[in-house]
Amino acid sequence: INAEYGESGAVAAVPYIMIWIGYLASGWISDRLTSSGRVSFTAMRKICAVCAMFVPAILLFCSSLFERNLPVLILMNLAMFFQGFANSSYYVNYMDMSPRFSGVLCGLGNGFCAVFGLVGPVAVGQLLDAADPNDHVAVHKQWQLAFASAAILWVIGSLQFVVFGSAEVQPWDSVREKGGEEEQI
Repeated sequence: INAEYGESGAVAAVPYIMIWIGYLASGWISDRLTSSGRVSFTAMRKICAVCAMFVPAILLFCSSLFERNLPVLILMNLAMFFQGFANSSYYVNYMDMSPRFSGVLCGLGNGFCAVFGLVGPVAVGQLLDAADPNDHVAVHKQWQLAFASAAILWVIGSLQFVVFGSAEVQPWDSVREKGGEEEQI
């Protein structure tokens, strides 16, 4: 981005500041809407999921259309703000679905998602290696493909959560009584 060392550090901090602001905003908005009774917990989780995945997917794809750094930085940081809405969506949804097993569910969910954190950079590296590094247009097209692929995965994740997500305690979270004593499931 043609910035001095100190300036690039400040620029690198902006996405984390934006996601932190998104965390705070989503928590405040969620609390206001659910405590007033205007929106159910399930509806709020789904609204926040769309904000956390669908909106950043659009912004990510749009950022791939620019060749200049400034519009890309603005769109990416705006995407990070909306990514902060994940805290009021699927991050807390483990507690909604299963207070008893939320730790296990969170571990499984985060473990599954970590696979993409490992595979993603390798896949992008393969895409970029396919282009001649001296051909600016070809490299830009490969980045567009990488960003479009990530955006598509985000949209698929968002749609799955909107269709199948629930903030209701699931039946498998409860205990069964056997002979007058509670039996762990």
